[in-house]
Amino acid sequence: MADWAGLQTDILGVIVKKLAVPDYLRFRAVCKSWNHLCRDVFNCPRIDPWLMLPTNALNDSKFLCVPERKNQTIRLPSTVTIFGSTWIPVGSSHGWLIFYSPSHGTMQLLNPISGMQFHLPPIGRRAFSKAMLLDMNDTNFTVAVILRDQKGYKVTRKGSNSWSSVESKHDLVDIFKHRRQLYTVDIYGTVQSWAEPPRSWPDEDAPQINDPYHNLIHYPHQHGKLNCLVESPAGDLMRVKRQSNDKFVVWILNKGTFSWEKVDNIGDFALFVSYYSSVCYRAKDHLNLKSNCVYFIDSYSNLCAFNLENGTKELVEALEPAHAHGHPEPHAVRRRPEGQRYMWLIPSLR
Repeated sequence: MADWAGLQTDILGVIVKKLAVPDYLRFRAVCKSWNHLCRDVFNCPRIDPWLMLPTNALNDSKFLCVPERKNQTIRLPSTVTIFGSTWIPVGSSHGWLIFYSPSHGTMQLLNPISGMQFHLPPIGRRAFSKAMLLDMNDTNFTVAVILRDQKGYKVTRKGSNSWSSVESKHDLVDIFKHRRQLYTVDIYGTVQSWAEPPRSWPDEDAPQINDPYHNLIHYPHQHGKLNCLVESPAGDLMRVKRQSNDKFVVWILNKGTFSWEKVDNIGDFALFVSYYSSVCYRAKDHLNLKSNCVYFIDSYSNLCAFNLENGTKELVEALEPAHAHGHPEPHAVRRRPEGQRYMWLIPSLR
């Protein structure tokens, strides 16, 4: 019988760093000594980008590990139908999924890897847009929600039993926290920092419409108008805009001049964008990832990569269309386009 506990810890540490999260969990379960080894903060697994896929299973969620091109099925008991109300995923960040129940107007945070969950204050039966976990640590978290029937956003924190409302001039499409500062993107593509003094950067490509008619344009409901904020592993704030079905433009916020600079080369980074969540990875640290590319879901439910330098689109993985799974979506989220039913997840062990 093999003496697993007798293997050298330095060799095991090298192995752990090369394991994907599912393999890491199996590794940790082999014996007590290996489990103890994994508690060392330096012995962490490789964290790959996962794409959450639509599924008709009530208890299971399916994820595509992009570098390995493998599907992972994870049982999520808190997403089962409760009294006929299905939990709908409406956000993903910091390794957590955010679910909303249209029937009961309730929300919850769930970590699909650790199984931890938090129930959020009731928000009511609303026309929902998206939710974002702005920050998460051992003692606190902050969640923001953007609604389609209200300008601005709502926010709550751990331990709170209600939501606070923050007003904005126009409807918002994204909200993001970067270096302890809050940023939003409105339907015109204007980026605003919520700080003292406040700053805003208009989108030069946005249509010029008089203010009384601003509600006639709804960027999130137009498939090609994704406009989001992402933080790179180097700590830069990036703005990603989908100009058409198969074309993206990226800007980076210059910390010195506090201005946006359009770039066609983001170096060794790869962006993964979707309506509900967007992330950035260093490509060389992962199998089969291409640098200077934007990974996205096209109008045919294919996972594709757009090369920023030469402007070409490449098929990465053909996915089964979202409408092939499950029952019709609740009215609160029914208007979201096909590509909005996928979202990115950074697996987190805590």
